[in-house]
Amino acid sequence: MTSAKTNAKLVILRHGQTAHNVKSLMTGQLDVPLTRQGEEQAREAGILLKGVRIDKVYSSTLSRAFNTAALALKSAGKDLQIEKRAEIIEGDTGDFTGRNHKTDPEILAHGRIYDQPMPNGESDRDVVTRVRAFFEAEVLPRLQRGENVMVVAHSGVARAFDIVLGVDPEPAAGQPRDSKRRVPNAAPAIYDYEDGVMTGFRYIENPKTPPAAPDAANQNAQHGAQKQGKDALKRRGNQGPGL
Repeated sequence: MTSAKTNAKLVILRHGQTAHNVKSLMTGQLDVPLTRQGEEQAREAGILLKGVRIDKVYSSTLSRAFNTAALALKSAGKDLQIEKRAEIIEGDTGDFTGRNHKTDPEILAHGRIYDQPMPNGESDRDVVTRVRAFFEAEVLPRLQRGENVMVVAHSGVARAFDIVLGVDPEPAAGQPRDSKRRVPNAAPAIYDYEDGVMTGFRYIENPKTPPAAPDAANQNAQHGAQKQGKDALKRRGNQGPGL
């Protein structure tokens, strides 16, 4: 007798807009609040998530992520506790915190080499390492049990998840990170799982849903999802780091 397949969803949501976002300032682990528009973005995200069952919610310890989660859940009519986790806090932008990532000459000269930390801060690899540990210990077991999980965090964490989940390849040491992707404020991305394996993802505000990944029995479903992810992420445009 064939056992039933276990289906689950992982929802990843970046926080709503902050004043630092508006001014193109590196925010990192600085705790800045949502703007009124950011609060409204969070509520709108909740409306999009009304039809999605959520069993567990994690957020970054920073208020902009936690409040986005709280506002989204209230708007969605979901009464759930939010567990704060330090592993999914934004990357530490160190000495660059509070400086304009579009015009500051030192930031522009520094670039974004994958394993090169910002002065007195973290590298992208550092963020991926802690996000991977969090995903494998906390999130993946829930997905394997058929639970739907929502993670509310930051743009750098969302891009780290892209690497952890196999949507993007992990850059080699000394290589630049692909910085052409944009992670919109409060735009839910839903990653579909079957028997603990990701089969694809979509943005629920986007009516064009990418096709399903190839049958896992014939091809590695992660590779199918990786191609879908790259195509979708290219459509996001450009976004500065550490926001």
